[in-house]
Amino acid sequence: MAMHRIKPLNRTKRAFRFSFCTLTAAVLAGCGGGSDSSSTSGGATNNISPPSPPPAVATPTISGKITYDSVPTTASTSGSTGGLDYSKTTQLPVSHALVELVSSDGATILGNTTTDDTGAYTLNAPSGKPGYVRVTAQAFEGPASTPDYTIKVRDNTAPEYSASPDTAPLYSMRGSVFTPTTGVTKLDLNAGSGWTGANYGGARTAAPFAILDQTVNAARQLHRAEPGVALPALNIFWSINNRPTSGDANSGFITTSHYQRADQSKGLYILGAEDVDTDEYDSSVIVHEFGHYVEANLSRSDSIGGDHSAANMLDIRVAFGEGFGNAFSSMMRGTPVYTDTAGARQSVLSVSLHLDQVPPADAKSWANEAAVGNFLYSASQSADIGFAPLYHALLNGERTTPALTSAFSFATALRPALTDAGKSKLDALLGDIAVQGGSQLDAWGTQTKSSGDPGGDNSAAVPVYLPLTVGQSITACVTTEYGTDNKLGVYRHLRVTVPAAGAYQFTTVPAARDESVNDFGVIVYSQGKPLLNLTSTSSTVSTYVFPAAGVYAADMMSARALDSSTETAPMSYCANVLMKTANP
Repeated sequence: MAMHRIKPLNRTKRAFRFSFCTLTAAVLAGCGGGSDSSSTSGGATNNISPPSPPPAVATPTISGKITYDSVPTTASTSGSTGGLDYSKTTQLPVSHALVELVSSDGATILGNTTTDDTGAYTLNAPSGKPGYVRVTAQAFEGPASTPDYTIKVRDNTAPEYSASPDTAPLYSMRGSVFTPTTGVTKLDLNAGSGWTGANYGGARTAAPFAILDQTVNAARQLHRAEPGVALPALNIFWSINNRPTSGDANSGFITTSHYQRADQSKGLYILGAEDVDTDEYDSSVIVHEFGHYVEANLSRSDSIGGDHSAANMLDIRVAFGEGFGNAFSSMMRGTPVYTDTAGARQSVLSVSLHLDQVPPADAKSWANEAAVGNFLYSASQSADIGFAPLYHALLNGERTTPALTSAFSFATALRPALTDAGKSKLDALLGDIAVQGGSQLDAWGTQTKSSGDPGGDNSAAVPVYLPLTVGQSITACVTTEYGTDNKLGVYRHLRVTVPAAGAYQFTTVPAARDESVNDFGVIVYSQGKPLLNLTSTSSTVSTYVFPAAGVYAADMMSARALDSSTETAPMSYCANVLMKTANP
């Protein structure tokens, strides 16, 4: 059975000029198998049974079940070794996916339906017209005009992607051509993994459906938690050529599995390069990235991205964003175990986490993604809190907080809706990551005195925000103690209060000891989005237009502290920041 990709219908005739059992540029389809033809390892197995005996029905009916090969991850007891275990492959249902009966020439859709929770489908067919069943890696539920979710798995390495990602071919699998007659024809299709025992020698037909299954499961759980909230349409881009190399996504160079927020190329990008890094069966990773899509589209993500690990002390936005992604993945999959496989034969366990604990070597801090992930996962598992309040907080208070998104802002949004028992549990969990709960909790971490190690606090990181008002000058410092780029203290967070709407000027002057460092600057945010900077001639002087009186978040940074190529040893740099009303 071969992998194929499906283009829009007006291109279907061209698509099927190619060999039915070869990898084409148009469709991911399977050769027939089972009772009517031999099957090829890795593709869809098409099992057709003769029509059932009378009584016959007036309209021919086709029914069956759609499944895919699912390959689990096996890990050692310590979690230090493991990988994909092909010997334990099982067949799981493809739920809520589009099923079509297509005319034998590929030109006409003769009937369509969707699979149910178990992968079962039934559709009516015109009598005597030859055709084949096609299952596309796209799923949706709810009214056609306002679906609860719509998820489509596409090929980013197809030529159409470079013109418009939304037109990149959809993956699908198809069965053999047959002619429906009166009665019921049973037709099951299974998408094979393509694994031969040594490598992917056959088409990896199951991969898009494995990705689809994990994201559909998460989307349905979100709908149950908040039935009135629809998810925006999502494209997921996967290819056997997708590898951890930076460059052109159309060539498969996607750096890593990730969620891309840019409008033109928005979507999930999933690795698929054999013997390098494949993620189609790494459900932990897929649902983690789906969590970033949820956070960015239904709530707000202020994360600045960048490299990170469980051992890092990170910028508060990154620590929360990655901790949330990890925790969300475990919440949706119903397990605290989080793994990622890679390497030759997909036999290396590159990541192994347990969200129900914080590794002893990691800081129990609001700046550590492992600790934040444990905090969120533990809250979801608590009988006094649970997942629904967390999701509600994400959709509401976290989306509109004036502070930067962090463990502080999220907990502040979560706490009011909880029962007394829930608040007590929340405060205990916050204490585990050095966040003050109860009446001392706020989105700015105002009462927080420690980054996790009270004896080693750096004034560039604690307090979490420095207050700044009009006419005031403060000394703010950045540090590379925890690293550069996106690590804790590289951005000095400010809490800016303005008395009225209008333009305000920020001037940064290096402190006496850092006179040679004249690359400081300030950026101001309104609910996570940068305000308009009216000054473009100097990084040390910035003028921002504030839409209303209130409290805003801002960052002071130094280009030197951001650049890992120039910072080889931990350093700190300080500047005096002056805020004043801009001249009319």
